[in-house]
Amino acid sequence: MRRNVVAMYAGLIVVFSCSSASAQNAIEGVSIATHSTFNNVGVDVVYTGDANSNATASLEIDINGTGFVQVHDLSEVGSDRFVGSAFFLSESTSYEVRVTLDDPDGVTNGTLTATDQTRTSSIPLSTGNTYHVAPDGDDGNTGTDTAPFETVQHAVGVALPGDAVLIHAGTYHEEVNIGAGGTAAAPIIVRSAGDGEVVMSGAEPALLDPAAWTDEGGGRYSASVSQTRYVAVDDTRMWRYESLSDLAGLTEGTDGGFYFDGSLVHVRLPGDAAPAGHVIEVSSLGRAFWIEGAPNVVVRGLTIRSFGGVEYAEGIMVRDGSHDVWIVENLFEHVMPGVWIKNNVDDLTVMNNEFSDRGLAEFPWAAVKSQGGMESGAIAVDSDYDGQGIVFMDNVVHDSFDGINICGNQLMNHPNNADVISNTFFHLGDDGIETDGECSNIRIMLNRFEDALVGVSVAPAVGGPTYVIRNLMVDLKNVGAGSDWMTRSMKFNVADPRPSGDIFAYHNTGVTYEVDQAAFGVTDDSDWSNVHLLNNIWVGTDHAFYYVNSGADPFFHDYDLLFSSGDRLVYYQGSNYDTVLDYFNAEGQCENCVSADPLFVDGPGSNYSLEETSPAIDVGIPIPGVNDNYVDNGPDLGAHELGGIGPDADVDIDSDSDTDSDSDTDPDGGLDESPKKSNSCGCSELIGHDTTRPQRPFSVISIGMMLFG
Repeated sequence: MRRNVVAMYAGLIVVFSCSSASAQNAIEGVSIATHSTFNNVGVDVVYTGDANSNATASLEIDINGTGFVQVHDLSEVGSDRFVGSAFFLSESTSYEVRVTLDDPDGVTNGTLTATDQTRTSSIPLSTGNTYHVAPDGDDGNTGTDTAPFETVQHAVGVALPGDAVLIHAGTYHEEVNIGAGGTAAAPIIVRSAGDGEVVMSGAEPALLDPAAWTDEGGGRYSASVSQTRYVAVDDTRMWRYESLSDLAGLTEGTDGGFYFDGSLVHVRLPGDAAPAGHVIEVSSLGRAFWIEGAPNVVVRGLTIRSFGGVEYAEGIMVRDGSHDVWIVENLFEHVMPGVWIKNNVDDLTVMNNEFSDRGLAEFPWAAVKSQGGMESGAIAVDSDYDGQGIVFMDNVVHDSFDGINICGNQLMNHPNNADVISNTFFHLGDDGIETDGECSNIRIMLNRFEDALVGVSVAPAVGGPTYVIRNLMVDLKNVGAGSDWMTRSMKFNVADPRPSGDIFAYHNTGVTYEVDQAAFGVTDDSDWSNVHLLNNIWVGTDHAFYYVNSGADPFFHDYDLLFSSGDRLVYYQGSNYDTVLDYFNAEGQCENCVSADPLFVDGPGSNYSLEETSPAIDVGIPIPGVNDNYVDNGPDLGAHELGGIGPDADVDIDSDSDTDSDSDTDPDGGLDESPKKSNSCGCSELIGHDTTRPQRPFSVISIGMMLFG
C-alpha cells in the first residue's frame, strides 16, 4: 500500500497523493533498537497498527548529555518498522536517541528511547604471544623470531585469543583457514612483520618459469595445471575464452587471452609474444583466507594476489558468525572479489586497503556482462547475507569493472546499517557502488568516483532507506571497450517488479564531460519510487537531468544546481525543458533550483570545490543532521561547503589525508606500516572524515519523509 505523504523542507510543503487502505487504526510503538558504526548510528523502531500508513516517526539525538537535537526523520520500511540514521558522529561517543511517533488516528507508546556508543576505528592489537612465519622456516620449529614456522596455516592453528602471527617478507602459496577467533579484548592478529612485502599468492609457482611453457604454434603456449580460471600476464588480467578455437581466433577482440581444458592452460600473450621475458601468473588456488565462525580476527598489511583458481574465488571469505573482523592496510591485486561476505557477519571493517584488477576495465563491456563472474569488485555481499554493521572506509578501488556490492538479496528482520565512507573509486567499467537487491539503512558518504560509467547504482534498493550524501561523481564516461551507455551519477534502471525504498541524495556533485550525456538519470525499467534530491550539483553535456518513470511514484526534486553545456537542460517524462522555471511550471519540480555554471575551481583538473563567486553558494536548504555546519546565509550546493568544517568542508574531497589510526610500533613487534596505495591514475585521495557535529538546536522544520508501507 502507499501512504499520503507530506514532505516538509523548512516550510516548503509538497503533497504526494497515493492510494491508501480503507481500514484505519492508531499506531503503537513496540520496540527500538540501535546499531552503531564509527560515525553513524542506525535506528530501528517496530510498531503495530497504522493500517492506513499515515503515521510518521521523528528522530532526535542527545550526544554526551548535551541535550536532544533534531536529525533526519525515519522512513517506513515494510508495514511494521521505521528505520533511519543519525550521521556524522564522533567515534567512541555515547548518545541517546529518541523517536517520537505521530498518527492522526492515535498513538500508544509513542516515545521510544535507546542509548549506545559509537565504535572506534583504532585497529585492535595483540595482547598475548607472538608467532613468526618465514619462507625459510619450518613448521616443526617453535615459532619464535629465530625459529619461525614455514606456513601461515600452521601458525594460525597454534595461535590462541590474544596472539599475533607475524609474517616475514616473502611469498606464500597457500590457502589459510581461520576457524577459531579471539575476543574483543584478545583478538587474533595475522599481519606483516614489517620487514618487507608479504605476498599471499594464488599463482602456481612452477608456471612463473618461462621454460614451463610449451609452444603450440599460432602464438599459443600451454602448461599443465590442476585448475585455473584466472591468468594475468605482466600484471594485466587476460580474457578467459570458452574454447581453444575461440582463443585461436580471439573472438572477443582482446589482445591475448587464455583457455583451460581441464588439464592444460593455453595462453596467448599480447602481441603473440613468447613467455620469455614476461611474468605469467596462473592462479591455482581459490582464496588466501577463509574466516568462518571466527570472531575478532585482524588481517593486516599483506599483499593478496592472484586468487582465482576456482569458480567462486576471493581474496578473503568472511562468513557464518565471524563478527568484528578487521581487514586493514592490505593490497588486493588480481582477486575478484577481494572480500566476500556470506551469511551472518556483523561489524566487519574493511579499511585502508587498495583493490585493483588491472585489465578488467578494458575488456569489452558486453562480454563481461555475458560471461559473468567479474562484477563483484572489492567486496561482494552474498545473496543470503544476514548481518549488519559493515564499514567500508578509506579504501582505494581502481581498474575494475564494479567497485563494490554492499547488499544481499533478502529483506532481513533488521537493517543492514552499513557505511561506505571516504573511499576513492576510479577507472571502473561500470558502477562504483551497487546497492542492487535488498538494502536497509545504507549510508554512502564522502566518496569520490572518477573515470567510471556510473557513480552509485540504486537498483532497486528494496527496503530502504538509502542515503547518498556528499559524494563526488565526476569525469563519468564509458570506460569499457565497445560500450556506449548513458553515463550518470546515480543509476536507476534495473528491470525489477519490486519498488525501491526511500532514496535520499543530498549534497552530491555529479559531472560528465563525455559528449551527449546527462549527469543524473532515471530510466523506465523498474518501479522507482521515493527518490529525494536536495542540494546537489548535476553537470552534463546533453541534459543535466534525465527522468523517465511511467509509474511516476513519489519523486521530489528541489534546491539542485543544473547545468548543461549542450542546448537542453532537463528531460522529464518525455518533455525537454530549457530552464528550471519551465521545468517547475510544467512538472511542479525544482522550484528553488539554479541553472548556471557552478564555477568549480578546476573541474576538468579534478578540483570540484567552489569559487567564491559560484552561484551554488548559500542557496541550499538546511537538512537537520546532514548539513549542520553550513556557514553564512545557507548551505552551499554540491559536495563542498565553502569555509565549512568537518563533512561540510571546502577542501576538495580528493585531497590526501589518509593516515594510519595508530602510528606507533605495535606491542606484537610488527611495524605499523602505511597502506599500500599506489594511486597510479594521478588522482588524489579523499578528504579526512572529521565528523564532529556541533550540538546546537535547529531552526528549521523537520524533514518528514516516511514514504510507503
